[in-house]
Amino acid sequence: MQSIGLCKQMARLLFGGAILACGMIWAYSVNAQTPQVGKLLYEKLAKTQQEYKEAMATGDSLAVAETCYLMGKRYGALGDYLTAQKWFIRSLRIREPLGPSEDIGKVYLRMTENEVIQKHYQAAMQYAHRAEANMRVAHSIQGQLSANNVLAGVYELGWKMNHERPGAILMAPANSLDSSLYYLRRAEKMAIALNKPYEVALIYNCMGKTLALKDARHSIQYLKKAYAIYGPMKQPYPLINISQELADCYLKLGQPGVAKKWLDTATHMRDSTGHGDYWQNRNIEEVYTKLYKQTGQWRLAFDHQEKYLSLLVQTMNADREGAIARSAMLYEIEKKEGKLKAQQKELALRQESLKAQQRLIIITTVLFLMAGVACVFFYWLFRKYLRISGHNAKLVREQNHRVKNNLQSITSLLGLQFNRLTDSAARQAVEESLLRVEAMALVHQRLYDGDRLVEVDLTHYIPELVGGVLRSFSFDHIRQEYDLRPIWLNADAAVNVGLLLNELVTNSCKYAFPFHPKPVLEIGCQEENGRIRIWFSDNGPGFMPSAKGNSFGMKLIDMITEKLKGKKSFSANKGSQFTLSFDCQALTMSS
Repeated sequence: MQSIGLCKQMARLLFGGAILACGMIWAYSVNAQTPQVGKLLYEKLAKTQQEYKEAMATGDSLAVAETCYLMGKRYGALGDYLTAQKWFIRSLRIREPLGPSEDIGKVYLRMTENEVIQKHYQAAMQYAHRAEANMRVAHSIQGQLSANNVLAGVYELGWKMNHERPGAILMAPANSLDSSLYYLRRAEKMAIALNKPYEVALIYNCMGKTLALKDARHSIQYLKKAYAIYGPMKQPYPLINISQELADCYLKLGQPGVAKKWLDTATHMRDSTGHGDYWQNRNIEEVYTKLYKQTGQWRLAFDHQEKYLSLLVQTMNADREGAIARSAMLYEIEKKEGKLKAQQKELALRQESLKAQQRLIIITTVLFLMAGVACVFFYWLFRKYLRISGHNAKLVREQNHRVKNNLQSITSLLGLQFNRLTDSAARQAVEESLLRVEAMALVHQRLYDGDRLVEVDLTHYIPELVGGVLRSFSFDHIRQEYDLRPIWLNADAAVNVGLLLNELVTNSCKYAFPFHPKPVLEIGCQEENGRIRIWFSDNGPGFMPSAKGNSFGMKLIDMITEKLKGKKSFSANKGSQFTLSFDCQALTMSS
C-alpha cells in the first residue's frame, strides 16, 4: 500500500508544478490506504476501461494513446507496475512515430516513477533522460521542470542503493548526490522563472533532504527557506514535515536543544491543525526517540519508542483494511462479467483475507513481544551502564587522589631535605625540583576537584601554577596579564605544559624580575585550526638559549617540546618571549 501512496503523490506532482523527485522517494499518503480511496481507485479504473473501449471504437489514434496512458496511471496507482508499463508502451508506440512531444515526455515520466518505486535504477535513468529530451524539444518549461526533478530523484535513488549494498558494484556514479543537487538547482531556476512559489518551496525541501544525506549543516538553510515560503501559504502538512526534518538535522549536528524546539513546533502544528498521518506521526516519534537517547533521557526515549512501534502496528492495520477494500472492489467489478466467476473470486478473496488477518495477528504479536523484550533489555543495559560509569568514575578519582597525595609526600620530603641543605647550589636545585613536583601535583589536584576526570582546564590551571611559582620567589606582587581561551587538555599534556611554564616563570624570577622596577609577566593560550598555541613573555633584559643548551631547564624544555610533538621559538625583543605550538589531535592519537 506504500506504493499506492507514492503513485498518488507523484500524480499530484507531475505537470501540476510539484516536485516529483521528492515524491518518488519520500512521499507517503495514508489516505491511499483507506477503503474509501481504494474504492475510488477501482472506480476510476473501470471508467478508464470504458473510455478505452470507446476510443478504440472511434479509431482516433491520439485518443487511444491518451487512454492507454491513463490505463497505465490507474494500474500504477493500484501497485500493478508490470501491467502499467505495458499500457505506457502501447501509448508510446502510437505517439513516438509522430516525433518528440510533451505527451511522450509525460509517459516517460510515469514509466520512470514505476521503475523508481521498484528500485530499477538503470531503467529509471534511461526513461528519465528520454522524458527530459522530449520536454526540451517540445519547449515545455513546466515539463523540463518535472523532468529535472525526476532525474534528481533517480540519482538520489542510486546513491541510496549504493549505500544499501556496501562492497557491491555501484548502481550509480559515486558522485550521484552531486548530480541530484545539480538537477534540483536547474529545476529551481525554472520554478523561479515561472513564478511558482509553491514549487520553489518543494524544490528547497527536496534540496534540504538531499543535502541531509551529505551535510546536515547545509541542509538546514534550504529547509528553512522552504519553511519560510510555506508559512504564509498556511500549508500545515509540509510545515510539519520540514519542522521534524530540521529537528533531525540539528540532532545530527549535536544540537538537541534546537532540535527539540523544531520538534515541538511540528507536534504543536500537528495537534492544533488536526493534520498528521501515520507517516508523519511515526517520523515525529522516531525523532523524539533519537533526541532523548542523545540527551540521555532514557525513560522518555523508551516511551516514544513504544509510540513509534504502536504507529507501525496501526500502519499495518491500515494496510490490511486497504487490502480488504481492494479485494471487495475487485469482486464487485468481476461480478458484472459473470456470476460464476464472481463466486469463485469471492471464495478466493475471503480465504486470502483470512490468511492475511492470521498473518497480521502473528506479526502484531511478535512485534509487541519484541518491543517488550527490547524495552527490558535496553533498560537493563542502561542500569548496567550507570553502575559501570559510576564505578569507573570513583576509580579514576581515587587514582588522582592517590597520585596527588604521593606527589605531596614527595614535596614534603624534598622540603625537609631543602631545610637541611647548606650549599646554595644544592638548595637551588632542590627548590626547582620542588616547583616541578608541585606543578605535577597541581594537575592531579585539578583532576580530583574538577568535573572532568581526565582533563584539565588551562584557564584555571595556568594562573594557579604561575601564582605558586611567584609566591615561592616572593614575587606574587608583580603584574600578571593573562589571555587564556577555554582549552581542556588531558592529564599527560597538562603535566608537560605545567613543567614547561614552571621552567619559564622560574627563569624570569631568577634573571628578569630582580633587576626591573616594574616587572610584568604575560601568558596566553589559544586553539587555532586544531593546534594549541601557548606564549610567554616578560619585560626583563631578555636572553637567548645557547646553541648547546647545557642547562637542565633548557634540556627539559626541549624534551617537553619533543614529547608534545610541537614547535618552540625564543626571542629577546624587549624582554624574553617564548612560543610553543602543538597539534592537539596528533597528541591525542599518540597518547
